[in-house]
Order: sequence, then C-alpha cells, then structure tokens
Amino acid sequence: MKPATVLIVEDSSYLAESLIDLLDMGGYNSIHANTGEQGVASAAAYEPDLILLDVRLPDIDGYEVYRRIRATDWGKSAKVMILTASESIENIAKNIDLPLEHVLFKPDWSMQDLLQKISDRLQS
Repeated sequence: MKPATVLIVEDSSYLAESLIDLLDMGGYNSIHANTGEQGVASAAAYEPDLILLDVRLPDIDGYEVYRRIRATDWGKSAKVMILTASESIENIAKNIDLPLEHVLFKPDWSMQDLLQKISDRLQS
C-alpha cells in the first residue's frame, strides 16, 4: 500500500519544514504550498489524502482555499484539518463546516499529538 499524501498549506517556512519532517518520520508523503493560491492548485493537481490548512495566508485566506477545494468534484469529500494560531472557534465555525476535532490551535499540540490526529483523520 502506498503512503498517504498530505498537502501542507502553510506560509511559515519554519512550521512547514517541521511538519514535512514529522510527516516523513510518520511514513507519509508531503507536498507544501506557502500561499492559498498554490494550495488550491496543489490540491487540484495531486488530490492529496489529507490537507493541513492554515487560515492566515499571504494572499487568499484558508477559508477561501477551503471553499474553492470544496467546490470541485474531488474536493467535496477531501479530508481537511485546520491549523491556526489566531482564529476563534466561533469564527472558524462561521466560515467552514468542519467538526471541531478537525481544528488544531497552534501551539496547543505537540508534534506527536499532531501525528496521531493525522493518522486518526486519515482513517475516518
């Protein structure tokens, strides 16, 4: 069985590199996009098994990325996890239709916790 592919849409190069290393250690393939537009294009091109999506991006925000991905045939069932440092639960709930267990607030999780949550989300 081939390893799952995870698209990381994150503008912080430091965090993106840490996530790439973590996914590599967990046996996953990773793709990185550092803008929202790149994230939309990468999702369409690769159809990853999971998308780790930051809300605050330098061009379009993560909510718009989410809406654009969901508007595609493939994206209707795409697995997404939101990573954010600055959004409130209420704001996220108002903008996207994800259960709260698919939203992770930076830095309230350890890398090991994140790896477990990624594994759980891929199996759901």
